[in-house]
Amino acid sequence: MEDQSLSERLNDKNSTVHSCSNSELNNLLRDLVGILETEIDLYNELIETLRKQRDYFGSVSSFEETTKRQGTTILKIKTLEEARKSIVSHIARHFNISEESATLANISQLIEQPYKGQLHTYRQNILSIIKDLENLRDSNSYLIQHSLKYVSGILRIFAFSQDNKYSNSGQIKSRNETGKHISGWG
Repeated sequence: MEDQSLSERLNDKNSTVHSCSNSELNNLLRDLVGILETEIDLYNELIETLRKQRDYFGSVSSFEETTKRQGTTILKIKTLEEARKSIVSHIARHFNISEESATLANISQLIEQPYKGQLHTYRQNILSIIKDLENLRDSNSYLIQHSLKYVSGILRIFAFSQDNKYSNSGQIKSRNETGKHISGWG
């Protein structure tokens, strides 16, 4: 049975080697669905946090708060990912397929309803969420880079104005002084 390819196994569900019972498989699938539901909720929370973060670029405290919330959400997602990988590993062994081949799309082809439809739906939701996250990341990255350029420009103007004085006519009078500047303090 080890020599059978994934495509053959997907076409012949009866060819699988069962290392767990059908009730155990149902428990694994139920747990997988629960994890996927929670992950989708957390990914949506992350999307909302990223959107709020974009609104808070001008407020340091609000920006820091959303960044912390983002970090917490990412840690929760990582924890769920580990649990999901463990369940998928058990499901892969049940169907005698490699863990690399045990994608939601492939698993959904090996199982019956209602889990088949649920996994397909969750897969579509996750793909859509990943696309949204990538778009938000790119957008926020652009805004951060643009803000940094703006601040750098302001700092250059400020530094330039420190070396020059304006006359009453609005013309810039450059100070051509040389030597060291000594503070008037004490």
